[in-house]
Amino acid sequence: MPITTPPTIPIPRKRWEKALRESSKKKKPKKEEFRLVYIRIKTKGDRTVGEAAKELEIRFIDFSPARLIEPDETNLLLAVEKFLKNNPPRIYVVELTDGISRWFYVFPSVEKVKFEKKDFYRVFVVKKKEAIEEILKRIASGEYSKKFRLGFLTVLQILIGFAPFILAYIQGENKSAEDLFNYLVWAVAAISAIQGIKRGYKEKSWEE
Repeated sequence: MPITTPPTIPIPRKRWEKALRESSKKKKPKKEEFRLVYIRIKTKGDRTVGEAAKELEIRFIDFSPARLIEPDETNLLLAVEKFLKNNPPRIYVVELTDGISRWFYVFPSVEKVKFEKKDFYRVFVVKKKEAIEEILKRIASGEYSKKFRLGFLTVLQILIGFAPFILAYIQGENKSAEDLFNYLVWAVAAISAIQGIKRGYKEKSWEE
């Protein structure tokens, strides 16, 4: 005796197309970008790095950090690469200094770590792993200890580069100071974005 099968129920075309559109709208989970977080802490008063390090190491005990004393960029890179093997979302590079000696602590962390007492804070959102070497080179060289000079030279370089365009803009159009300021803000933001793409990382002074 033949087995009867239920008739196929056709799905209306409009309903099918709607379901297809809705499924295509579902976004894939955004891949978390790797962050290299650099923090510099300067000792207060006459305290040496060795004295201040005891307190810092107690706080970091759960992270099992790598400690480096007066490292060059190569040693910093080796310490960071050791933790990169486990693909952490972020790695902290904490510098403790008294103005003479420099001790570094390198450790990964899934969660954001708060530092209430810090002299300098910078977050590098890394797009290309090759960029890590350049970042650590800048850190090891002490470039960020001259942060005012660094920021001033960056702004000056941008203004010099855009000077001909700014002059032509002013002469060609009767614009107010507010319009000029908005133009400069846009120019600085555009250059920063382009530089970040070329370097393979973005540099920020905060972390979400």
